[in-house]
Amino acid sequence: MNRSLQLSYFFLIISIGFIGGIIAFKISAPEQTEWLISIIDPRLLFEGKPKMWQSLWPAFMPYLFLVLLATHQWFRHATRLVVVCKSAFFGFCSAYLIATQNAIWNYVFWWFPIQFLYTCLLLLFSIVLVPKPFYNSRRQGLHWNRLIAIGVLAAIIFGIELLIIHFMF
Repeated sequence: MNRSLQLSYFFLIISIGFIGGIIAFKISAPEQTEWLISIIDPRLLFEGKPKMWQSLWPAFMPYLFLVLLATHQWFRHATRLVVVCKSAFFGFCSAYLIATQNAIWNYVFWWFPIQFLYTCLLLLFSIVLVPKPFYNSRRQGLHWNRLIAIGVLAAIIFGIELLIIHFMF
C-alpha cells in the first residue's frame, strides 16, 4: 500500500506541473512565450534541424541543476521543485506546439514521448539523489548503480531523440 501511495504521489507531481504549464501558456502573451522557450529550449522555435549541441543543453541542464541542489544540505528538499518546473515547462511547450498547428507532428512523434520520458527519469533521479527517510532505514550514501542506470537510460533517450530529430526535420 505504501508503494502505491508513492506512485500516485509521483504521478501527481508530474501531472500538476504539466497542467500548471498549460495554464501558464494560456495566460501569457506570445512575446513572453517565445522568450521563455528561447531561453530553456530554443529547438522549438527553429525552422530547421537543430544541431547536437543545441539538444544537449535542454536535455541535461535539469540534471545538473538537480545535482547542485542535492549537494547542499539546505536545498536538497527543493529537488522535487525542479521536477515540477520541468513538467510545467513540458506542459507549457506542449500547449505551444499544439497552438502552432503546423507543429502537431513534432508534438506527437518527438516532443510528448521524449519529454515525458525525460521528466519521469528526472523524477527518478531526484528520488535516488535525495531519498525520503523511510526509503532507507540506514544512512547508506548514494546508490551508484542506480545513478549509473539512470545515466544510461538518459543517454539512450537522448540517442532516440537525436534519431527522431534527424528523420523529422
